[in-house]
Amino acid sequence: MRKSGQSETFNKIVEASLQLFNQEGERVITTNHIAERMNISTGKLYYHFRNKEEIINELYHRYVKGMAEQLSAALNHNNSIEAMVMAMEKTLRHIWSFRFLPKSLPSLFCVNPQLEEEHQQLSRGQLNSKLGQLFASLREQGMLLVDDQQLVHLVQHFQMVQTGWVNTIKQNASAAELDKLIQSGCRSLMFLLAPYVSPRFQSPFERVFSRYT
Repeated sequence: MRKSGQSETFNKIVEASLQLFNQEGERVITTNHIAERMNISTGKLYYHFRNKEEIINELYHRYVKGMAEQLSAALNHNNSIEAMVMAMEKTLRHIWSFRFLPKSLPSLFCVNPQLEEEHQQLSRGQLNSKLGQLFASLREQGMLLVDDQQLVHLVQHFQMVQTGWVNTIKQNASAAELDKLIQSGCRSLMFLLAPYVSPRFQSPFERVFSRYT
């Protein structure tokens, strides 16, 4: 368990754990593997984290924080379709950088009830709320034509496609493969928005959409 804030060693443990979890899968990696990767003793690792679950909890907080930051950036530029789609791209790259989490969450919940509780509060609460704010703002500007019920469903489906996208990608895709898959992911997200784009914004939307076809 951490003793005094996020020290350099604390952050290096988190970063090494993320690399191993992404490369090999969370289930097969132990604290011994993480300590070995860092060339430190397990005792030094346990000074900062009591167990692997605490490391995963820290990674989850960073994952959600990054998602929230991208949504906030999109909210700050919500009058631009280009900026919104750029935020989509950055969000998909962020999800990829934490790809073990979306793939492992169901099994992690079985052994880590605290994580499941936080997921309900943070991901389904905070992130859905921010995404709802973004779409509501786009509606206010006349970009999206949705009623309240449609907006709720749009948020749910957008989140499902956004986080489920990473499950279609092999564990260690190359940079070139990833670029193409991110384009495909953005195209899928834009397909969700397309039926609700107002006629006034149809032309710029189609112009941006054409980059992903």
